[in-house]
Order: sequence, then C-alpha cells, then structure tokens
Amino acid sequence: NTNPRPPSISRADALFEQRPDFEFSFEIPKKGIADIGTAEVKLPPVLENSELVVVRYDLPFGLSAEPDSTMGQIVVTKDGKPDGEKVGDILRQTTYWRGKNPGLFDVSKNADNFDLVVQALVTNDLSIADEIVLVFERPL
Repeated sequence: NTNPRPPSISRADALFEQRPDFEFSFEIPKKGIADIGTAEVKLPPVLENSELVVVRYDLPFGLSAEPDSTMGQIVVTKDGKPDGEKVGDILRQTTYWRGKNPGLFDVSKNADNFDLVVQALVTNDLSIADEIVLVFERPL
C-alpha cells in the first residue's frame, strides 16, 4: 500500500475546531498612577461548552486550585469571591511581572509544571501592582 495514512485527529480536536477563540480585553493592573494600558487577548477554548470569566483581585489574594491529571489543567477546588472563580473552573491565564514589565502567563500551556504556575502567580506583588487578573474557563 503506497497511500500515505491521513493524519489522525483526536475527537477532542475535531470538536473544538468549530469553536471560535474567546476574545476579550482587560485593563492591566497598575500601581499608583502608572497606566500601562489594555491587554487584548485571543484564547482558544479547552472545553467543548464553556464561558470565560475574568476576575480581578486586590493584592494580596487567595486562590484554591490544583492540577487535575485527568484534564491536564489547573482546576479550582474552592469557590472564590461571589463574582469570582467557582469549583471546577479551569485557570487559563494570570497576569505576571518580570521586574516592572507585565505579561500574561498561559497557565494551560504550563499546567504540567505547577511550581512554574505558582511562581507566575506570586510575581503579582504589592510592590509592583495593586491587583491581579485571573482568567478562568467555566464549564457550562
């Protein structure tokens, strides 16, 4: 048989190809009067049916989440503030800082390295910013 095998596509990949990326923006946290601007974000969903929840916390903050080996994601284990994260939400992104430069850390891409995720979270320090922004994907 000289025909090359077609590339295999897992069922999950096929399901999500029909879903458009989440598109959202948020004001980047700042300290005092330094205005850094707005982050414009496109994020492909990891769940078949979900919504994005963008949560801002004043620093310092608390978050109960841990790696879920069956999903390969960091999942919330305890509800946060009333308009915040809920049990089962997936932590997708967090603001993080390299010195005085803000960035958006992709938690989903680094979910297999929980220590790195925690390191990114703790860069959100009161010496640099007053708030942290967390992006969750919530199953519907």
